[in-house]
Amino acid sequence: MRQKFIDKIFMREVLDKEWYLEKDEKLNGYIALKYVKEISNPISAFSNGKKYIGLDKGYSILEYVPLDRKYNCRIFFDTLNRPLCFYFDINNGSGIENGIPWYDDLYLDVTMECPAITETGYYIRLDDEIEFKMAKKEGKIDEDTYNNGYKVAIDLMQELREQKNDIVNRCQFDLCRIKTLLNL
Repeated sequence: MRQKFIDKIFMREVLDKEWYLEKDEKLNGYIALKYVKEISNPISAFSNGKKYIGLDKGYSILEYVPLDRKYNCRIFFDTLNRPLCFYFDINNGSGIENGIPWYDDLYLDVTMECPAITETGYYIRLDDEIEFKMAKKEGKIDEDTYNNGYKVAIDLMQELREQKNDIVNRCQFDLCRIKTLLNL
């Protein structure tokens, strides 16, 4: 497992960011905003056969770390505050150290691409499954953790298909609220 702290952006292209963190009782966890102020090169990706910009100057990353769930969520927003992609890290727990939330990344991810990039609708997929299987094979995670990781991912994908995920349903409001608070 890899312990990750949410005050970091794991993209070396991001040169400067505005960072905000708050505790959220309803979530039983934390919400962070990372606003990209400066980037060396825009980060692009492909969806539905087309290239799109996934992160650039003026884009935002909203991150949720629920303390009672086995996943966290990062949402990438463009300059128009449109969600581009939801990226869920399946984890083996989370906590707080020196006031900063962290989670134990299990190498397995669920991604939901949004209509702003797919141009057709939401696209949900399981990512990094090979890396997850290698972690088990190499003894980085045990059998129970492996099975629980898959269960969390499958349950989460079902929740996303049914449009019942509270993070997805509240993220637009949280983004606008926090950006207003920070005058962004």
